[in-house]
Amino acid sequence: EQIMRRPIGDIMDTDVYTCHYSNTLEEVVHILVSKKVGGLTVIDDERHVVGFISDGDIMRAVGKQKARSIFSGNDSVMVLYDTDTFEQKVEEFKKRNVMELATRKVFCVTKSKPIDEVAEILSKRKFKKIPIIDQDGTLLGVARRATIMRYIFTTLFGFEPEQEGAQDEKE
Repeated sequence: EQIMRRPIGDIMDTDVYTCHYSNTLEEVVHILVSKKVGGLTVIDDERHVVGFISDGDIMRAVGKQKARSIFSGNDSVMVLYDTDTFEQKVEEFKKRNVMELATRKVFCVTKSKPIDEVAEILSKRKFKKIPIIDQDGTLLGVARRATIMRYIFTTLFGFEPEQEGAQDEKE
């Protein structure tokens, strides 16, 4: 029982991939792709959490780039067909600021929160990870679902995960 009541700070990951709130979407996509992650915590100069951007947020916005604009007056409707090509739109899109698409209400926890409560938040909200902050909102680390699962398996079930890379050597 005590195992799950340990503070999340004990097992949090401190190697958090972040982006700065001044970054463009092009810069954000570069980080997502190069680091092979699905989302980034957006921080300011003091490492305060100011947002969260996911690959899903970007995908949804890219999909909308093809939409036509329809303005309706009282009893008349004007349809503006797009003259810009998709490529032109992507170029403009890449220059946009990350905060235009980022979620600004980011659910965070402090490092003293018990592991079981963090696990419950992750499963209820269907999050893969949650930022961990101090009292001032400064980013300290992140709690990943995978890390919590590994912790549960090793401590509760005495299951030792295979060393990464061990699989490759056998072949």
